[in-house]
Amino acid sequence: MTTMTYGWEQHVVAPTQLRRLAHRMLGTYDLGARVRYHAVEQALNGLAAPVSILDAGCGRGQLCFAMYRRWPNARIAGVDFEAELVTHCRAVQARVAPASAMRFERRTLPEDLGETFDLITSVDVLEHVEDDLGFLTTLFHATNPNGTLVLHTPAAPQRRFIAEFEEQHDHVRDGYGLGELAALLHRAGYAQVRVRHTFGTLGALGWEGFSLARQGNRVAQSMLPVWYLLSTADGWSEPRRGNGLLAVARRA
Repeated sequence: MTTMTYGWEQHVVAPTQLRRLAHRMLGTYDLGARVRYHAVEQALNGLAAPVSILDAGCGRGQLCFAMYRRWPNARIAGVDFEAELVTHCRAVQARVAPASAMRFERRTLPEDLGETFDLITSVDVLEHVEDDLGFLTTLFHATNPNGTLVLHTPAAPQRRFIAEFEEQHDHVRDGYGLGELAALLHRAGYAQVRVRHTFGTLGALGWEGFSLARQGNRVAQSMLPVWYLLSTADGWSEPRRGNGLLAVARRA
């Protein structure tokens, strides 16, 4: 599945005709989600087809459904601690993939998952977790031998180019340094770890412009195509610096 259609399934529960049309045409129109998924998709492209997948902190399920389209025979579990989000995911699944081997559960991590997986994904969750090492250690124990964790989280410090934004009140930390995140994954037990930057200069500019547009800035709204173009161009190469981090970690 390409970034262009990431989140396409959400049209089945969109509350208005305009949003349904937007999801059908663009997939998710959240620019940040598109940049994150493009990075995650590149990591998934290098993996053999997994039999079992866990998305830890699945949110509205966009990544679960994207992976289902990629690997329709895989057993996919999406977990999130917010009951409303789990209900949302189940409603989408009932409309687009009722016969799939996919399930959504309300669960607070880290706790013993009781099963293991070939692939675990966790996108922009770690910055919300107080006990980040405990969380990652739980994911490590839930990863099969030779299995893979694909994780995305904000980098720190964040670079700003157009405007400053309020801190996210549900974040317990701003983010991680590249080496800091790699060391944390090694401490959790993962043997092979690679961490790289995402949201380079172009992606960061695009995200800032899109965020201003969502806040009602008329000039930023008039430039929405520019923000999307910048975010797309950001994915054409691997940035040396960026506001996000993508980690791919393998269990021996």
